[in-house]
Amino acid sequence: MFLLLLCFTTIQHLPDDVSRKAILDLDLKNTTIRLLHHNPQKEFPKGTRREKRVKSYRYALRRWSRFMNIAGIKVGDTVYFCFDEIEQVFCVAKVVPHVSRS
Repeated sequence: MFLLLLCFTTIQHLPDDVSRKAILDLDLKNTTIRLLHHNPQKEFPKGTRREKRVKSYRYALRRWSRFMNIAGIKVGDTVYFCFDEIEQVFCVAKVVPHVSRS
């Protein structure tokens, strides 16, 4: 059984739904990132970090800029994340390039 949660973000933190599925609120941990949009797929370990909000926390990957370089993501791109609950792996399913309106 393969369970996916697909969310997207254009800012530098993980979507709340993906963080909840990964249970990051109970335990910050090193995790595996799988780049599904690359051919061949890439996979690498990455740490997570917690950022304080007004009433709660949000979660991000450590060294986000390095992650963006490896994944081929540019500022403004929309990133579709998913989380495989069976393998406990974050996945980047799709990256949609930002189109500037002139």
